[in-house]
Amino acid sequence: MKIKLRWMSRATVKRERSPDLDHESDAPNPKRQANGTAGVARAPLQFPWRTCDDLEDAERLKIKEEAVFQAETYCDQIRAALGSVSTIPRDSPEATMMGRRNVKLWCEQYDAVCTKHQGREILVGVEGPTGAGKSSFLNSLLGIPELFPSGQESAATAVIGKVSWNWVDTPGREFRAKVVFRKKDEIADEIKSFLKEINHFSDLKEGRLDDHFDDEDDKADAISISKTTIDREIPRLKAAWGMKRGQLFQLAKQCPGELSYEDAVLTIFRKNSTATNFLHSGEIEFDRSTAETLSEAIKPFLDSSSNTHGGTNKFSAWPLVKSVHIYVEAEILKPGITLVDLPGCGDAVESRSEVTTKISHTLDVRMVVSPIIRAADEKQGRALMQNGFDEAQMRIRGKLDGRGFCVIASKMDDMNVDSYIHQCDELAHDTNVIQKLDKRKALMDEQKKLEAMRRDLSTAKKQAESRQKRASKLYDNTRKKLNIDPNASDPRLLTLRAQRDVQDNALIDAYRRLDECQLRESQIVTEMKYTEDWIYHRAIQTRNTRVIEQLRTNFASRQAQIDHDDAPERSQIDTEYVLPILPVSTTAFWRLESKQGHMSGFPDHTYTGIPAVEQWIHRATLTKREKHLDEALMGYQNLMTMMKIYSAENSQNLETNFTRLQVEAALADTHDSFTKSMGSKLSETCSEINKLDPIAQGHKAKKKFLQEAPGIVQRWAYKYPDHDGNVEKLHYATHDAILRRDGSLYTSPSSGITYTWNENLVAPIIEALSRDWDRKMNRQLPLIQRPMFLDYSRLFTEYLNALQCVINEKVPTLADQFSNLRPILESSQRATEMQIGEVLGTLSEKAAMVTHDAVKYLKGEIKPIFETALNITGTGCFALRKETIRTKIKNDANLICDKMINRLVDGVAERKAEVPAQLKIVAAKGPRIVQEKLSCLVNNLVENCSADPAMNAKKTRLQNEVRVHIEAWESSWAEERNYEDHILDLDLDIPDSIPEPDPEEDSHDEAMGDGLDDDDGRY
Repeated sequence: MKIKLRWMSRATVKRERSPDLDHESDAPNPKRQANGTAGVARAPLQFPWRTCDDLEDAERLKIKEEAVFQAETYCDQIRAALGSVSTIPRDSPEATMMGRRNVKLWCEQYDAVCTKHQGREILVGVEGPTGAGKSSFLNSLLGIPELFPSGQESAATAVIGKVSWNWVDTPGREFRAKVVFRKKDEIADEIKSFLKEINHFSDLKEGRLDDHFDDEDDKADAISISKTTIDREIPRLKAAWGMKRGQLFQLAKQCPGELSYEDAVLTIFRKNSTATNFLHSGEIEFDRSTAETLSEAIKPFLDSSSNTHGGTNKFSAWPLVKSVHIYVEAEILKPGITLVDLPGCGDAVESRSEVTTKISHTLDVRMVVSPIIRAADEKQGRALMQNGFDEAQMRIRGKLDGRGFCVIASKMDDMNVDSYIHQCDELAHDTNVIQKLDKRKALMDEQKKLEAMRRDLSTAKKQAESRQKRASKLYDNTRKKLNIDPNASDPRLLTLRAQRDVQDNALIDAYRRLDECQLRESQIVTEMKYTEDWIYHRAIQTRNTRVIEQLRTNFASRQAQIDHDDAPERSQIDTEYVLPILPVSTTAFWRLESKQGHMSGFPDHTYTGIPAVEQWIHRATLTKREKHLDEALMGYQNLMTMMKIYSAENSQNLETNFTRLQVEAALADTHDSFTKSMGSKLSETCSEINKLDPIAQGHKAKKKFLQEAPGIVQRWAYKYPDHDGNVEKLHYATHDAILRRDGSLYTSPSSGITYTWNENLVAPIIEALSRDWDRKMNRQLPLIQRPMFLDYSRLFTEYLNALQCVINEKVPTLADQFSNLRPILESSQRATEMQIGEVLGTLSEKAAMVTHDAVKYLKGEIKPIFETALNITGTGCFALRKETIRTKIKNDANLICDKMINRLVDGVAERKAEVPAQLKIVAAKGPRIVQEKLSCLVNNLVENCSADPAMNAKKTRLQNEVRVHIEAWESSWAEERNYEDHILDLDLDIPDSIPEPDPEEDSHDEAMGDGLDDDDGRY
């Protein structure tokens, strides 16, 4: 895409193959060694992707990305060459000779490597409140305008959207999307609840529930909240099912007497058979050739646009949609990044809020978009992470490391610059700012004078043109009448010629003066643009800096409150953490994209902040991306060695007096024995894992809980429970709604405030554990990988030695060939090391999710308390309910806390208990790879010949073709090359200043552009 080319010197998505590769594939590698044994041995080659660990991040990625691309290219060629083998009858002699079983296994493993590589997702979630500019921000990252429609009405928070790289290159399918619909039962339950809410509203209005309230104010609050809930849901039902307010009230009135709520729901479903069919189908897919046509196709599923959707009536489908997964070719997605558009947790549909909350804690990177003008507000800043539990959970998952979470301060262009400068002492008294403001005023004054001067000079020029034309005409006419040579010295003609020359000079002077005026005007325009850019940039950057500092101070303050007990234990890494905050302007970005001229303060794309965000995402996802590349490369190297063995040349005099069955029988016990022993060895090392106890600070967690729990429960009576200084009381109806949800996430339809009572109550425990948990499960746990692998590696070497001994004894003619194969077998251990790391990483992730189990457990524990409170009705019930909850939780605090901590202990233990079995599976892969390589070797040695010369020739041709590809592949991997710039190589931060214009360049441009274009061609 064009914009990406301005950020990177290479913005390719589908890279072209190196022109050198074709040449390399035509000639055998000179490093190949021929001997009297199997031709597997090669002079050792160093692959840069195996030796680049000490290089910079960008260099490593470039090397590994190129290596994966090369492997894909050669594997495709090898697979094409092997295609004929798959058609051979399975049990035929030809199948044995051609190695059909090994070829089939190779193709299956190649498919698995490709599928896994392409299916890897690095989830980067983007969330934020309605109006924060989230959709425009996502579109800017993708470089595709309007792919995600801007928020409209309640549809802005309706759908979870994902966008990934499109690996399908079939014409007409360059841009794809899958729309997943919600469960029909889920929507039925929502409609049922809505109809009940209508009847509840009617009961409130008609006084049938008066004994539930302390006074008229509580009743009025309940009526208001109920009405708001209904008003919010009606547009959804009208959009999808075409039912208006009066129809819905009339239908609800029939329930549950004349009509059951279930029958009422069926009545609504019958109103729109197309919508009902969507729910039955579960999903729908779209394939398009352009981003514009795909955006148009999926728009009705993302916003309030209406469409017939193949039926007869128009309706909006977004209330039926659970998620939309889009597949496009956007450069940011190519490394495996999947952008996730998360609805805010204040979604009107409770189930979607829960889904959003669940997804947000599985993201690799989490980005919260908040308008910069609101980001520094304390309530908004606190809401960047939904509550203390959310913040602690981020640390437990290891995401507070500068790469797992960031704040996008959007709409940084939204500023009245002059007003801000006037109100900001730092800017108002800054000498440079004052000079620039004075210069701008002087330029504006000069511009006005020049405008008047230009009008006068234009008039003077026209008058000079008129006089010059008259003088020239008079001279020409007189000369013609006199029929005199123009060079003649007739006195009258001399006078007229002199007059003409005077007017010529006067016209030249008029042009010159006008040109000078216009040139100065153009210079002023350039100077004005620069000055305006400078002033705007300085003001915007000053506000950016202040907001960033305030957000970081607030964040650090909250962390200090959480960690005050552990202050002596805090490491240098902890104290150096800086919350990433990235300001952006999508308006300025798209203005530049549309070639409409830049906004003041944003002369090019880097000033918009979008390139800096994209670079930050690449840096934040680098570790996981590199793991994906390493895993893919190990898979491809395994494929390479299998084909290297399969296609190896052998000496015609090589004696092979053994069969496949003899080899397999001789080695079977050794394979089985060492598979078990290596699995047991890895399992034994789990004792080191068990020493890492993330709940070791449980006593501190209990102390913190017992200190803070009463205050937390006390704050449940207030509208803003997370803000100690605010004592505005919570409405009765909101309190009642939260109780009926057992303290689970609830968003007030009237205020939009989200309440998470259960998480609030668990937060002190999780906060107290979070720092020690992070240290052990995210920093110390990965360090166990290396000693575990070394133990495995020692056994693996013993395993290869044992195989060598058995072969020497029972199949001696295979000994040299196996010895040649050993370097390849030994190098395969790296895959095991990576898989051990993957097991440990999975343990860390699963253990972190145990904290959510604690919330679920707490919900079950306090549900009876809330049920008891709900049974209290009548005058004074609100106060009695609150007091009952406070007293009961205070009395049971010790027991509740102990059970929650025990739940965490048990949950972590359960996750750790899964590790030994996983490690045994990992350990078994090494011997399995050895057996696969030996199978290829045996095929190459003893099944490689036939009595049929044609069959022999066919096998030889196939081996030669495969060998050419393998040798070219190895040479390509080993080649040292210069790589083009990677996005991580570039400086894409928002510049500190605006570059001054080049006067000479501007003057040259103006001279070239303006010129003398008047009617008189002489000038």
